[in-house]
Amino acid sequence: MLKQQQRSSERASVVVSPMDDTGRMELRDVETDEIYEVVDYIDDELATKLGALSAGEAVNLELLAGSGTSDGFGAVRIESTGPSARFK
Repeated sequence: MLKQQQRSSERASVVVSPMDDTGRMELRDVETDEIYEVVDYIDDELATKLGALSAGEAVNLELLAGSGTSDGFGAVRIESTGPSARFK
């Protein structure tokens, strides 16, 4: 599980690859077009919400950068999802 004392950032993103059986999912930052992987979640409720998203859906997330050898991100909070969260 994530440690909340790490520095977080908010990202407007689109789901590229929905969450797989190992809990990993790929998102694309709408501002930079950077593809990044979410590999950890602050709790099971957030993981369940993100696991329900399909490819192409928009999501605005608060994320923590990976630490140590991990290049992935940890999701802390969903700001918004779905059609109301569509980004330009």
